[in-house]
Amino acid sequence: MPRSLTVASVNLHAGIDGWGRPFNAVESCLAMNADVLLIQENWANEGEPSIAQQIGDASHAEVIETTYATGRRGHPMPNASSKWLSSKGFLGHDHSLYFDSAKPLSRKIASRQHFLDASQGSWGTAIVSKLPLTSTSVLELPYLRRDRSHRRPLVATIDLDGEELTVICVHMSHLTYGSVLHFNQFNKSLRSLGVRSKPIIVGGDMNNWGPPVLAQVRDVRRAVRGRTWPAWKPHSQLDHLLVSDSLEVTGARVLSDIGSDHLPVSATISLR
Repeated sequence: MPRSLTVASVNLHAGIDGWGRPFNAVESCLAMNADVLLIQENWANEGEPSIAQQIGDASHAEVIETTYATGRRGHPMPNASSKWLSSKGFLGHDHSLYFDSAKPLSRKIASRQHFLDASQGSWGTAIVSKLPLTSTSVLELPYLRRDRSHRRPLVATIDLDGEELTVICVHMSHLTYGSVLHFNQFNKSLRSLGVRSKPIIVGGDMNNWGPPVLAQVRDVRRAVRGRTWPAWKPHSQLDHLLVSDSLEVTGARVLSDIGSDHLPVSATISLR
């Protein structure tokens, strides 16, 4: 087994832009050539394999997934402009994705033709690993009343040259929804996993900037520094890879735009 691995993290926005126009998420993720890929906003049409499972099948990798919410994914709008999303879309916060499993949508949104024509399915996170997984689990975070999803970080243990390496995929809620409660609970989970002495990687869309993330996620450091959001003119880093002291970062970068509103991040990491 190798002593190092490449880890990438990407928020796929369910494989569509804000107008519902699809991009080739599978090919873009395969091109990253990561040993372990952490996916946020993974999507599965009802009764069909998810984006993550398609990536896993194409790369002969193991896949674990969890659902944050169910709802609908919109089809391309006929009046779409060259922009990723309309200004009204930003104000309405639907982005062609509609979630009603945690709480009902407003009647105004639920009556839109774009919603009625949309495909039903599930939305969540996934880990795609070319390296063998020895164990997997899901962390349950408290439900936040303003959120439309239940946040459930995925945990995978990998055998890396005879040593166990823990990888965690997260998609944190927004500060305005009360995500500090999630970070507090997540810290307790990290301590129980042995973050102060064991090799652990945490990656994903944290909906927060670097310094506040480090102020809330203890005993780790940032592997990647660079602006990731919004993808077309990034001014903030919301997408992070964090590593414990048992790991060394030998390379890190923000990757190119793949069609989502977030840019992917990647790092080569080795055991000390």
